[in-house]
Amino acid sequence: MDQSQDQKSHVGFLWAATFISAMGSLLFGYDTGIVNGSLQFMAKAQQLDLTSFQQGIVSSGLTLGAAFGAIFGEPLADKIGRKRILTILGIIFAVGALGCAFSTSIVVLIIFRFLLGLAVGSASANVPVYIAEIAPSEFRGKMVTTAQVMIVSGQFIAFGVNAALTPLGAGNAAIWRWMLGLGTIPGIILWLGMYLVPESPRWLVSQNKNSKALEVLKKIRSAASVPSEMAEIEAKDKADKEEAAEQASFKELFQTRWVLQILITGAMLGIIQQFAGINSIMYYGGKIIQDSGFNPTVAAILNTGNGLLSVVGAVLGMFTIDWLGRKKLEYSGLVICATTLVIAGIIHSTVPNASWAGITIVILVYIYIIFFQGTLGPVTWLINSEIFPQRFRGIGTGITIFILWIGNFVVGLLSPVLLDWNMSYTFYIFAACCVLGIVFVHIRVPETKGVPLEEIEKYFRSKYDKSYKEDSK
Repeated sequence: MDQSQDQKSHVGFLWAATFISAMGSLLFGYDTGIVNGSLQFMAKAQQLDLTSFQQGIVSSGLTLGAAFGAIFGEPLADKIGRKRILTILGIIFAVGALGCAFSTSIVVLIIFRFLLGLAVGSASANVPVYIAEIAPSEFRGKMVTTAQVMIVSGQFIAFGVNAALTPLGAGNAAIWRWMLGLGTIPGIILWLGMYLVPESPRWLVSQNKNSKALEVLKKIRSAASVPSEMAEIEAKDKADKEEAAEQASFKELFQTRWVLQILITGAMLGIIQQFAGINSIMYYGGKIIQDSGFNPTVAAILNTGNGLLSVVGAVLGMFTIDWLGRKKLEYSGLVICATTLVIAGIIHSTVPNASWAGITIVILVYIYIIFFQGTLGPVTWLINSEIFPQRFRGIGTGITIFILWIGNFVVGLLSPVLLDWNMSYTFYIFAACCVLGIVFVHIRVPETKGVPLEEIEKYFRSKYDKSYKEDSK
């Protein structure tokens, strides 16, 4: 086998490993999206007889679990290994889906949804890290962004399952058990598939298992590139351990005023992202479309457009984020999301019975989704990864991710109650949050496109640290 064939063989194997591990991201999307169509059936009197608030608990129980899974999942992976943690997550996803499918009460269902949430949160932290650590540098960007695409693809699949099974619910309200239970399949693929993929060589070196790391590299890289990459990994591991010894504590973070200001900025970006209302639509889009005048079957079919356009928006975001800049995308996303929500609210409150009203609201929701997923969705995560100084990056991003998930939990919990109260007012509330977000971004967020991380640190220090004398560009 010549060198080019050898390289193609390794890259093909790594793409397979990427898609297997990204089943965790797909399940992230599936388990958050599947309630969109299943809640209406489990809420029926002959099933679990759920109130609107209980529906919110069932939906948001997963995101509450995800908040804690995101915090504790990555440190656990650092101890037991990337491959092992993803294997365990596959088991949790499979068992959690089965537990939800066979739940006999709301309490049992919430317990298994929370368990799935722990897996979702841990997957959100660990899948991109694992892929980044096994990917060759020239393919790393594409391979890592596969995780984000798989999240929205999982939601699209969930909406497709809802659309396919909703017609059967007319004669069998227990169809929700099948909707939730089908999540077992990708869970099993992740569980068993992880036995076929390599451990991260970077993690092995971090555990002083250099000989095993070398064996893995020989399996996933061309022979010519192994010595140089092994040397790079060992050098990076040494630097990381020296850096980890200097990482800041919670106490230092809260006592360092200018870093605390960065934390407030990052946390507010996460809250803005969630209170723009995306997960009210992604979790309860079927209900919104039904309230716009469509029957359950048609609503389930139209709701698949939410998933499809999420995929399109995420892909567009990948190609525009380094072209247009972070702040412009935040502005445009918030403006368009606010505008579409206000127009949809006005139509629903003033001419709800017009022949064109329902489909117009659906189109406005589609526009909202594609712009959100291409702007606020990826930009929030990216800015938060850029604004913290190196010493505070790990602890700072961990806190902001936790707060973002808590925001997700609150939106998921309250949305059913708000939508039952008044759909138009719900849209107005989220639109108002978008407007407040525009003001906040204008005042607090710098443009970080093409700016070295050291310059970003100087910007915040010069703005919030009175003792700092150096100017920022």
